[in-house]
Amino acid sequence: MKFSLKKIIFMVLWSIPLILVLIALTYLLYLNTQFKVYQDDQYKFSIKYLKSWKMIVHPKPGVAVIFLRPKETALDPMQESFNVTVAPLPKDVFTLEEFSNKIKGQMISVFGSTVHFVEYRPLHWGWRRGIRMSIEAPKPDNLKMVNAWVLRDGQSYIMTFLGNINKYTQDRLIVKIMIGSFRLQ
Repeated sequence: MKFSLKKIIFMVLWSIPLILVLIALTYLLYLNTQFKVYQDDQYKFSIKYLKSWKMIVHPKPGVAVIFLRPKETALDPMQESFNVTVAPLPKDVFTLEEFSNKIKGQMISVFGSTVHFVEYRPLHWGWRRGIRMSIEAPKPDNLKMVNAWVLRDGQSYIMTFLGNINKYTQDRLIVKIMIGSFRLQ
């Protein structure tokens, strides 16, 4: 049985996407096994986090949980973190848009002119609307902050990743999974 060159090229072209899909699925399955689910009964939510990250539960009022990424070396100037805070809405805030404007204003007052808003977009957790915002403050500390928030029953649930801009490419998928896994009960 003789294969023509066209048949061989056709088979190779069809097998490359199949192999890439299998590699991607294997990676996603592996990545999924690296996560655990944190369930907070006091604040009534759950979220996935990497098993290798240290977890600190209820370190102070309003802070539901902090996840700390392990330092790569003892000389790392910053330890990346992801936290979930829960707080009552301010008395003058009634909508997601008003809350979002207040958060943006706070970021500008903290970081001043060094802050760059690189992302601001709506998110959905089931039928609830939320917002995802990313900022960068290159000077003086090279900070990358990703926030996502949702409101429920007069409470704000704010997820915050804080890390080094230069290391964010390592954490981008993890942050996306953590934010996407957030569930209110």
